[in-house]
Amino acid sequence: MSSSVKTRKEAKQIALADSISAMKARVEKLRGAVENQRARKEEYAAIISQQSDALKAREEKHNKTAEQREEIEKAVVWYNKVLGLRIECGHGVKFIFTNIDANNQDKEYFFTIRHENDVYTLVDCDPQLNDTNEMLRELNKSNGLFKFVRIMREKFQAAVAHGTLPDIASRDQDTSIISMSAPVSSISTDSRSEFSSQLQEHQSEEHNKNSRKLDRAKGGRPVVLSPGSASSLRRSPRFKVKR
Repeated sequence: MSSSVKTRKEAKQIALADSISAMKARVEKLRGAVENQRARKEEYAAIISQQSDALKAREEKHNKTAEQREEIEKAVVWYNKVLGLRIECGHGVKFIFTNIDANNQDKEYFFTIRHENDVYTLVDCDPQLNDTNEMLRELNKSNGLFKFVRIMREKFQAAVAHGTLPDIASRDQDTSIISMSAPVSSISTDSRSEFSSQLQEHQSEEHNKNSRKLDRAKGGRPVVLSPGSASSLRRSPRFKVKR
């Protein structure tokens, strides 16, 4: 075999080896691109799934908030009409109670509370009650606004029953009645769910107390309020909400 033929053969082998190496490098590059695309696809799928879950959770939260707001509005309307609670906004939020004194259902008892910088302060209380400072400290610890309102009402009732209240001084305050759902959100948005659940929980209890109190005032037999009689109470001028 001549040297020229041998040289050509070696050159072909070298060229073939180079071509194979280049092809392998290209295959590896394409494999890397495929793996990269697969990883990005999985990443995008995870992002889409995460966003979908977040959207679903947001929708559920929105629906729950809407339901809670509706429950609060219904509960507060019931509370206003049957138990004589009115809420006004002026220098703080003013809670006004009637149906406290069995001898004078229209007589008003009230307190005003302010929530500022995450702190509740008692602006006014008429008539004055005992232990309000301790109750206020507990309110600032627990943020249980409804419990505070309920206890204040019970304090007014107890003071009337024991005859320990001073004469109520008439006080003028520039106020405007706010919407049913506004008092809760204005005072503490975090306590909205708690306010709703606790308000409904105590509706029946407070309704029965109010019924027994009316019976004692009339000197008659105990009367269990049926849905019809509850409607009569709501139509009574004494239980109408000031607008």
